[in-house]
Amino acid sequence: MKPRTDDHPGGLQKEVERALASGGLGQLGTQELLAELLNCLFQAERSTYLEQTEGDKGNGTYDRAVNVGSLPLDVQVPRSRSGEFRPSQLPPPYRRGYSDAARALLVQLVAASRSMGAARQALRGLDLPVSDEELDSVARHFIEEFELRNTRPLDTDLLALFVDGKYVEVREGDRLRPSCVYLAVGLGRDGKKRVLACQYLPGRESLENWKALLRSLIERGLRNVLMVVQDDFSGLLTVTKGLFPQADVQLCIVHVQRNAKTHLGKVGAAEFASRLRTIKASYDPELAAGQWEELCQACEKDSPIFITELRKKREHYLAFLRYPEQVRRTFSTTNAVEAVNGQLEIMRRNNGGYFSCADNLKVRLGIAIDRLENGCWRRQPASISSALAQLNAMFAGRFESQT
Repeated sequence: MKPRTDDHPGGLQKEVERALASGGLGQLGTQELLAELLNCLFQAERSTYLEQTEGDKGNGTYDRAVNVGSLPLDVQVPRSRSGEFRPSQLPPPYRRGYSDAARALLVQLVAASRSMGAARQALRGLDLPVSDEELDSVARHFIEEFELRNTRPLDTDLLALFVDGKYVEVREGDRLRPSCVYLAVGLGRDGKKRVLACQYLPGRESLENWKALLRSLIERGLRNVLMVVQDDFSGLLTVTKGLFPQADVQLCIVHVQRNAKTHLGKVGAAEFASRLRTIKASYDPELAAGQWEELCQACEKDSPIFITELRKKREHYLAFLRYPEQVRRTFSTTNAVEAVNGQLEIMRRNNGGYFSCADNLKVRLGIAIDRLENGCWRRQPASISSALAQLNAMFAGRFESQT
């Protein structure tokens, strides 16, 4: 939720204004929305101050608790190096309450944030040096960032690559058009996650689109991947193995459990889930392989075709067991991609079940990705951190020994 603190006035103001322009604020709770809005107002005011004050520069932020009416908020207050800047909207020292008028104004802007038009209307009630044109430029910035994300050069090495698609509907004229968001998230050798590609394409999920996305990663510089995690979309396993022949390919355990509910019925799916929990807890890959065969035998009568596919792809469902115990949960599912898809789903529901246009979808995706990469993804997860040395040793043994 915290906006980035960039001491360059121009860059900072773009970061501040885009949160106001995006329309994506509606996905947050009331307290988070108000805190986000105040952070934006404070930083927009500092940008103007720095542009008008020669010789002074930004100096990060400090945390402070304030109240908007009866709501307690945690905000970030921008500073300048001279110490002369103080946001006009900030209550005086040791006074945490805002007036009722200010509270009403903040709530008005929060309530109006679902669309650009509503945001402009609410913004006119604020005494801030932010114009409608500047709001439009912020939206354009997010769209440009969306496109640039799919063209920037990539690091050659990844510990893991997570790929998954998300079905959405986008309005075109008087009809809703089915579309798919294709996402690729990389886990770097530094233990941090980043969105490497995010493409929105009309139509249902397709193998050709996945081929194009994965090839584009290679064209942008990606070479060595220790593990690829994906669902069992028809034909995708063969494509992934062809493009990344030295990578282990893990088929998402969560996806196969969902599929079991469809193919095996209620009783069979319960048996499948129970046996799968035992397999996931196994310390020995060979023991797990035996347990997988027992699972197949127990469920075969309910759906022979489904079980035949499970037998054929056993090594890809159990690939995560060859990795350190701390990261098995991370490496067994596409949850890294679901972190983005989950935020997008909240935005979709807040928009009435669909997105009003392609640009609206791109802006909101940009916000979701920006929040993750500059929020919880800025730090190594504890599970990854504790196994990072082992993972890098595995990577070096597989790839660096060949050079």
